[in-house]
Amino acid sequence: MPPKVEPEDPARRAHDCSDDECCVSPCDPKWLSDEQCLIQYDTRLFRRPLDGDRKDVGNRIEGSRPFIEFRITYEHRLCRIGKQHGPLIYTVTLLPGEKVNLYHSDRYRQTTSKQDRYSVQTTFMQFTSIVHQARLTNTLDVLSDTLTNVKTSTSGSVGGGLGSLIGLPSGSASASVNVTDHNQVNVGFVSDQYNQSVSQASVLTHAERSIVVSTYEDRETADITVRSIQNDNACRAVTYFVRQIVELYSVSTIVYEITYRIIAPGFPSDWHSVEDLDWLPEEAVKQIKLSLELLPRPGEAAERPKPVSVPTDGTVYDPELAHCCSCEPERAEAIEILAQKSRLETRLVELEVERRRLLLDKGDLSPFEPAEAVSPAPTP
Repeated sequence: MPPKVEPEDPARRAHDCSDDECCVSPCDPKWLSDEQCLIQYDTRLFRRPLDGDRKDVGNRIEGSRPFIEFRITYEHRLCRIGKQHGPLIYTVTLLPGEKVNLYHSDRYRQTTSKQDRYSVQTTFMQFTSIVHQARLTNTLDVLSDTLTNVKTSTSGSVGGGLGSLIGLPSGSASASVNVTDHNQVNVGFVSDQYNQSVSQASVLTHAERSIVVSTYEDRETADITVRSIQNDNACRAVTYFVRQIVELYSVSTIVYEITYRIIAPGFPSDWHSVEDLDWLPEEAVKQIKLSLELLPRPGEAAERPKPVSVPTDGTVYDPELAHCCSCEPERAEAIEILAQKSRLETRLVELEVERRRLLLDKGDLSPFEPAEAVSPAPTP
C-alpha cells in the first residue's frame, strides 16, 4: 500500500522563501550606469513682423507695429564621460633607501570667501552660470573686473546664488536674450557660445581649486595632509609624479522647445506651441510658417568635438623605477647573485611540489620524503 501523501499547505509554501534572496529583507537596488549629466536651459527670443514686411527684422520693429515673438529654449547637457590624469603638480626622485615627507595643502585663490567654498562640481556650475550669463548680456568685462578686484571677505558668487544655476534672472539681468538675426538662434551658434562659457568656467575652477604638494610644512596653513614615502630598492632610484585627477565632460546642445505669441492689439499674450495655429487668421499662420523656416527645429542637436576637463580634489602618485642602476659595480653584482640564489630556491620548491604531485597521480600514498641534496665530492 503506497504511503499517504499529506497535501501541501499553501501558507507554509508561502513562508518557505529559501530560494528568494529578497525574502528576509529587501535587496539593495542595483547601481545605475555611470553616465551623469548636468543640464542647463537657455532661452532666446526672436521677433518677426506680423504684416510680412521684412525690412524691419528682429528687435528693430518700430512703434506699435504688430509682430510675432518666438521663444526658443535650448537644453545644454554636460555629461561625465570619465576621468584621467590631470596636470603635473609635483615630482620628486628618491635615491635608494631615501625617505621624504610630502605635505599636501589646498590653496584657494581669493575669488570666494571661506563661507562660499563648495564642492568642485558646485563651484564649476556656478562659474558656468555666471560666465554664460555675462556672455549673453555682454558684461564679460564687468565680470572680469569683479573677479579680479574681489577681496577675501567678499563673495565671488556674482551670479545671484542658486537661482542663476537654473537660469533664473539675477538682479536686472534677464534669463531670456533678445536676438536680432536668425543666425543667432542656430543651434550650432548657441552651442558654440555655451562651450566657450564652459571652457572659461573650467579655467576659473582650475585657478581657484589648487592643490600644493611640497617637502616643507607651511605654518600658515592649518589643514595639511602628510604622506611619507620611502624607496626600499637597493640600487634603483624611484621618481614619483604627483598628478591631479580631472573629470571629462562632453558638451552638447539640443533645441528643447519653440513657442510663440502674438504681440498685437486684441491678441492674448500667452505662449503657444508652434503646432497650435487653428485660432489664428490665415495671414498670421502664413507668417509663422515662413518664420519657422528660419528657426531650428525641436530636437536638433549639436555636440562639441572636444570634452571639457573639471578638476577634482584628488591626486594620484605615479612611481617610475630608474632604468639604470645607481650602485657600485661590486655591490650591484652581489645583489644580483643574491637575487639569482633566491630564484633558484624558489625553483627547487616548485620542482619538489611537482614531484609530490606526480607521486599522488601514480597512487603512491607513502609519506613524502624530501629529496636528498647531492653533496659535492671531497677535494683530494
